[in-house]
Parts: sequence; structure tokens; C-alpha cells
Amino acid sequence: MRRGQAVAALAALALSLTACGSSQTPATTPDGGLKAAPADLSKVTLLAVAESAQVGWHVTDGDGLPLYRYDKDTPKPAKSNCEGECAKAWKPVKADNDPMAAGVDPGLIGTVTRSDGTKQLTIAGWPQYTFAEDETAGDLKGQAKGGVWFATAPNGAKITGGKAQNNAKTGTTGATPTAPPPSSSAAAPGY
Repeated sequence: MRRGQAVAALAALALSLTACGSSQTPATTPDGGLKAAPADLSKVTLLAVAESAQVGWHVTDGDGLPLYRYDKDTPKPAKSNCEGECAKAWKPVKADNDPMAAGVDPGLIGTVTRSDGTKQLTIAGWPQYTFAEDETAGDLKGQAKGGVWFATAPNGAKITGGKAQNNAKTGTTGATPTAPPPSSSAAAPGY
């Protein structure tokens, strides 16, 4: 999904909720209520779900770049283990702003505080990253990099196989009957 489409879809969602007499978005508060819709979408971290022939349904940022999770991180408790040079190649998705996600359960979205004090987005407890070599919507150059970086499914699971293993927006992923496709880029280490 391109940034324009993602922004339009999320803006339409916010407007439709407002037009219906509600100022609510799908994001929930700790007591189970719904959070108020932000008036300024520039203060929102946009997330969307896109489909590709390579990995099927996966989470993207507002620019259409895929989000990845790192096998060396932990979800419970959420902890990022990608620091220094690793964090230059694998950019932590900042969580300074409220997330607005189309296609991702708001209950799965959270944050973790990194060692430098910044907040990083998590999905199902897993810290999220973008890959420096992904430049345009649809790029998946980080998929299976080093055998430890994988695109994130809408339910937070890692996508280890192709579309056949992840063919539903909210389905589970896991076992890989075939090896993941080799990465064609060797510029950034897998860490």
C-alpha cells in the first residue's frame, strides 16, 4: 500500500468516525474504552497492512515500507537487542506519537523504552524496525536477512515463508515447509 493510500485510508477512518458523531478511533484505552481521534494526523504513527507476492500480508509504515522483527529481541518482556551499528541498518520504529493502524489489532500495539530512552513501537510485544535498504513501498530487501530478520505479520508473528504460509491478514504464521528466499543484498550485516 502506498503512503497516499495509507494516509487516505486512515484519514477516511478518522473522518468516518467523526462524521458518525463519534470522536473515537479503534485504539483502546487501558480500561477498554476507545481513544479520541487525533485532530492532527502529523502527530500519528501510521501503520497499514499490505500484501506482496514474496511474503503475503505484512505490516508497513505510513510510507509503505515493511516493518521487521528481530529474532534476538524478546516480546515478554519487550526488549530491543539492536543497538549501535545494528540500529543504523535496522531503524527502530519510533513510538513518540500515537499509532493509527489499519488492519492491525490495536490491542497488539505497544511500546518499549530503548536503552537510549527513546520509545520504540512493538507489535505483540516484538520491537519493530524498518530496513535502511528498503527505499520504496513494496521493497522487502530485509526479509530473512541473516536468518534473524523477518517481515511482521498483522498479528505480530514473523513471516518465515512465502505467501502460502501467510495468506490471511489475521491468520497465524510459523512453520516453514520450504526455506525462505535468499536475500540478494549483502551490504548490511544480519546482526
